[in-house]
Amino acid sequence: MSARLERLKARLKELPERPGVYLHKNAEGQVIYVGKARNLRNRVTSYLVGRGARDAKTMTLINEIDAIDFVTTNNELEAILLENNLIKAHQPRYNILLRDDKSYPYLKVTLSEDYPRVVFTRRVDRKKGDLFFGPFFAGTARRILKLVADQFKLRSCDLDIDEGKSALSRPCLYYDMHQCLGPCVVGLTTSAEYREMVDDVVLFLSGKSKELQARLGERMYRAAEQENYEIATYYRDLIRTVERIQAEQQVESAEDEDMDVWGLYEEGNDVAVQLFVIRGGSVVDRRELFWEKIEEYQPGYFLSEILQRYYQDNLFIPNEILMPFEVEDRDLLLEWLASQAQRKVNLRVPQRGRGVDRLELANRNARLSHESRFKKSQQDRLAIAAERLGTILGYGDRAIQKIESFDISNIQGTDSVAGMVVLDRGKFDKNQYRVFNIKTVIGADDFRSMAEAVDRRYRRLLEESKALPDMILIDGGRGQLNAALAALNKLGVEEIPIAGLAKREEEIYVPDREEPIRLDRHDPALQLLQMVRDETHRFAVSSHRRRRAKRTLHSALDDLPGIGEKRKRLLLERFGSVSAIKQASAQDLMHVLGRKVGQTLWDELHE
Repeated sequence: MSARLERLKARLKELPERPGVYLHKNAEGQVIYVGKARNLRNRVTSYLVGRGARDAKTMTLINEIDAIDFVTTNNELEAILLENNLIKAHQPRYNILLRDDKSYPYLKVTLSEDYPRVVFTRRVDRKKGDLFFGPFFAGTARRILKLVADQFKLRSCDLDIDEGKSALSRPCLYYDMHQCLGPCVVGLTTSAEYREMVDDVVLFLSGKSKELQARLGERMYRAAEQENYEIATYYRDLIRTVERIQAEQQVESAEDEDMDVWGLYEEGNDVAVQLFVIRGGSVVDRRELFWEKIEEYQPGYFLSEILQRYYQDNLFIPNEILMPFEVEDRDLLLEWLASQAQRKVNLRVPQRGRGVDRLELANRNARLSHESRFKKSQQDRLAIAAERLGTILGYGDRAIQKIESFDISNIQGTDSVAGMVVLDRGKFDKNQYRVFNIKTVIGADDFRSMAEAVDRRYRRLLEESKALPDMILIDGGRGQLNAALAALNKLGVEEIPIAGLAKREEEIYVPDREEPIRLDRHDPALQLLQMVRDETHRFAVSSHRRRRAKRTLHSALDDLPGIGEKRKRLLLERFGSVSAIKQASAQDLMHVLGRKVGQTLWDELHE
């Protein structure tokens, strides 16, 4: 045992069995990881003794640990608060961090001043009593700041203005442009009028559009009654501006909800997170966050850490937070959020209703963001996956560029088809997709159906002297794989790598190996096979549905007068099913078949 490990294990004896926070440091004295624990001794011991030391992430970390510090707390809640502060202070490389926080500024309403302003800031200081709104995208914050300056007439200067005293002899250009109330010169406005405008801005930034519109409406009618039409027009235009912004941001909602909706998409240990900020039933902001190559990615732990980092300095924790799945230490996280917000916060995974729709939207946007952010490395990942796949299948460094994949689809043995898709150099080539209508098999026999499809495919390639693929993938387990192997052996094709991927356990079956290969779900080779298998299944099912619909349609129309093969095909292409034809109007049928035949068919169907 090295002297370093002996020293660290001796340090373990000094750790108390109490809640607290521990800090791992490297040889240079830098903090490389901060963690919280119910029991400090047990938690830190797991890094150096037992199973924890064999985890890939832990092994990478402990190789750098040179010293361990700790701070005890009275309870777990204090531990999570202290952990967040220490992570923010040290930015340890092995913690999950919001590294791009500087890109998300706040808008500050300087209530600590006699005549408050709205300013752009990246620092949150609650001590002076100022209000903060955000965080926003930088571009969003500046657009909102310009809108406030254009519409609400608050000052933008940093003059020291005392009530009852003029800071300038005459107002500046902003007053002449009707973009400032002019508090710098006595007599141009009053403290009450200015404070009323400040309250309007706070409502606007808080997303309370309906309350703001009601206030502005009262002032508009009051000004009109007093025949002060210029002021009434100003309030009318301001109301329209607020309504327009609300309409642009409005989501379908029966209530004025305040919630944050978190979406997440992970592939190849690259993670994209999408956050929709909903205030008063409107989406007022959206955030995108990205992490590359998260080692030992664990969804529940990862999302829990993200929520802690995000809400640590966020002054606007909503009443409800929607998540795509449960997080670790949920009860502790709820208690911490409540302590931050000074009220109860609901943390839930929606199962039905509008929450599910919003969560699906966030997840879909996370996936699109992931594709956009990491698309440049997609080819590299596929190349790595293909190379690893060759090694796993026992073919050494053999490059797997082209994969042909088969799946069988039928319902109780009827209209059975085999779908084949082709992944060529990392891209699905739909021009090479093929559908095999199963001809020699009666009933639901996936094994014989698979054998027929494989035989027909490679018999034709051999007859036409065309190139064979680098690999064949079979959607199924040992039975489907053996059926495909038997067909290939009859054709004398033995050199192509072939594997079966079983759906339930995601096990890989290969020839000459009794036990299936089981890979970690993050393994790029498994993810490559899953991607090809899923596309094959989709194509086979859609091909089966088309065949079944065509047969059903033809059989239902066989006895109708004046309907031959050509007209059946026209009806199939136009309506798709017998049910749709029956629901069509006589005019629709006449448009496809002509006036006489169309009317006759409609009459026959509606006797």
